[in-house]
Amino acid sequence: MEIVAHSNRIEAICPTCQQPSRSVHSYYERFPADLPFMDCKVRLLLTVKRFRCQNPKCGKATFVERWLRLLPVHAQRTERLSTALGSVAYALGGNAGSDLAGQLKMPASGDTLLRILRRISKPSPAEPVIIGVDDWAKQRGRLYGTILIDLEHRHVLDLLPDRTAETLAMWLQEHPHIQIVARDRSGEYARGIALGAPQAQQVADRWHLLVNLRDAFTRMLDRLRPELSTFLTAPNPEKSRKTLFLQHRPYSQSEVTLRDRRRARRLELHEKAHRLRRAGHSIQAIARYLKLSRTTVYRYLSMSRLPEWVAHKRGRSILDPFLPYLQQRWQDECRNASQLWREIHAQGFPGTRRQVTRWVQERRDQPASSTPHKFLTPPSSLIPRSVSIASADQPALPAARRLVWLFLNHSEQLDAQELQLRDQLLVHPTLLQARLLAQDFQRMVREREAQALDQWLLSCETASIPELANFAAGLRQDYSAVHAALSLPWSNGQTEGQVNRLKLIKRQMYGRAHLDLLRLRVLAPP
Repeated sequence: MEIVAHSNRIEAICPTCQQPSRSVHSYYERFPADLPFMDCKVRLLLTVKRFRCQNPKCGKATFVERWLRLLPVHAQRTERLSTALGSVAYALGGNAGSDLAGQLKMPASGDTLLRILRRISKPSPAEPVIIGVDDWAKQRGRLYGTILIDLEHRHVLDLLPDRTAETLAMWLQEHPHIQIVARDRSGEYARGIALGAPQAQQVADRWHLLVNLRDAFTRMLDRLRPELSTFLTAPNPEKSRKTLFLQHRPYSQSEVTLRDRRRARRLELHEKAHRLRRAGHSIQAIARYLKLSRTTVYRYLSMSRLPEWVAHKRGRSILDPFLPYLQQRWQDECRNASQLWREIHAQGFPGTRRQVTRWVQERRDQPASSTPHKFLTPPSSLIPRSVSIASADQPALPAARRLVWLFLNHSEQLDAQELQLRDQLLVHPTLLQARLLAQDFQRMVREREAQALDQWLLSCETASIPELANFAAGLRQDYSAVHAALSLPWSNGQTEGQVNRLKLIKRQMYGRAHLDLLRLRVLAPP
């Protein structure tokens, strides 16, 4: 669609000397693009005037009348079209924005959208007072930056190219009105805030405090693992093992070899870590030599021996709402998996027949009457559905990272089997004492009982539990920020949400965006 228009001005202002003129020199046409109309691209055919400058001292002999609110100087599109394309560029970036703009009848290349994005002027935000600080990954495990959030107004303030204390301190020195800074437990950020904004109150993130407690509890469980195994009641082999009469695919030789190699590698690293530690090497030196993270080295050193593999507990399934009906039909002697699937499918089950077949197989104690002979195997070669590595006289104990939730979660969040296992383990006096301390800390964090912090730290230091004593020592080193976390409402929750948004934008750009363009999109106005 072409819209023909002409100027009806009789006077224009010279852009150089700012003197008005009514002397028309000539006419010429401009053809800028405008916003689409009725699903059509729109182009303006503007006839504009060129005036003579009446000021003899002006260097311009002639000048063209200007339409700054509609059409910038030398622009090929109207200001409102550029604003619309800028919004598309903010949301989607270059290539993806170009695809959407073409469908909206506003065609523009990806490079054009990025130029518009860089040209848009940003409004100056109010001086921040309460901010949040966190890191974000440019390349996970290698390069990291820093994101700063205005917690009061809920928007991103800036992206910094690294996460060093010096870079953060320089930024904070440029914003002297900051009074509160929420952060994680990073010592580098704590040092940067102390250098750049010594007047600000640091606030440790409460979620990270609970994570630190979980990590300390996990290390304690790794250390106590050999002792805890003796408190378990041996399971009934008849109930813990189910023999199936259907042939299942055995592990291939390559899978068995690969599994054994991985276990041998872990055992070797575990032994080397203990040997180097006994020789007096530091944790950092051991991690560098073995090419492991310091967290892994700490975990290996806390365990006298590596735990055996334990099968994972089955999680939730779309079959769960239909289990009461299936169990009733099973008691009614219905053993046909296809029939059961058809019945629950009519009730709205969205899954496949195979899921019901697996459920039936786990409950059969003899082959189905319709089982083909080629799938039957003699009892000597039956392959159990689940094989437990632990023996019957020494039942398997779950890994510490899974076992820890038995003691940190509420009883309502655990099933009967988990409650029974927890009661068996709580016979250990150290574990019982550690659980009471962990519950006190969780309540103190969630209910903001800052007045109880000193007594809790003292209890940990006198409890003879090295892991919790080290955790308490770390809290004392960061005492001011931890106490503020238990007394002030601010935390890094908003910051984590903005980091999640930053990850989405970064991945939309396929990792090819430089920091300047990523910063423009993240700082986009709401």
